Amino acid sequence: MAKDDKKAAGGAAAVAMLAVGVVISYFLWPVAAPAAVVMMKAPGAAGFLISRATFLANPQLHFALLRTAGAAAAAAAFAA
Repeated sequence: MAKDDKKAAGGAAAVAMLAVGVVISYFLWPVAAPAAVVMMKAPGAAGFLISRATFLANPQLHFALLRTAGAAAAAAAFAA
């Protein structure tokens, strides 16, 4: 086996391992994601979901944005 063939085989193995890692991550992410970001209904903005952690960090900002910029802008600012 030539030196270039060994490099090509090593590169192909690395790409294959990366592809397997991506596939595994794709299937495991939905299991881990709900624990990472908890969503809640936006108070005062019917139909919008916002991140609970960001809302609890600064609820006054949410209501100020709701009054001045509207429901869509307040929900976008508090999106996950």
